[in-house]
Amino acid sequence: MESLATIILFVITVGSACIVAFSKNLIYSAFALIGTFAGVAGTFVLLSAEFLGLAQIMVYAGGILVLTIFAVMLTAKIETEDSNPVFNKKIVVPIMVALIGFLIAIVKTDMWAKKDIVSHESTTSQIGNALLTDYLLPFELVSVVLLVAMIGAAIITRRHVKED
Repeated sequence: MESLATIILFVITVGSACIVAFSKNLIYSAFALIGTFAGVAGTFVLLSAEFLGLAQIMVYAGGILVLTIFAVMLTAKIETEDSNPVFNKKIVVPIMVALIGFLIAIVKTDMWAKKDIVSHESTTSQIGNALLTDYLLPFELVSVVLLVAMIGAAIITRRHVKED
């Protein structure tokens, strides 16, 4: 069952990444990036790194991707049609096929260590406990630095708007 989930996540991640790379429409590329991020987050969850999977969704899909989509949609001078032309398909496709064949050959070799997966406590609770006990001061310092950076960015932007 786990190998089926891994294959499905692989197809989602690589398929979405191919759409991102080869789509001629910038909006389609940005929305396909959601599938890529979701596939990577699912892979983290399968590897028992729930915190990284959650951070992947929150930081990339929740923040950076939404910012990218708004920037593309609100910028009037960017033409989204045919904004990502794909050149040299005759060169890229054989290289991709060779790379995929090479990766499949590596996976088929029996060099991988096979270990039994042991269930353990969630990494999210371990990280949360560590952040609120042993690393409380660095955690709070980072939050203050991010708050100062956010205020500075707002001030710089507001000053730039007033000048125009």
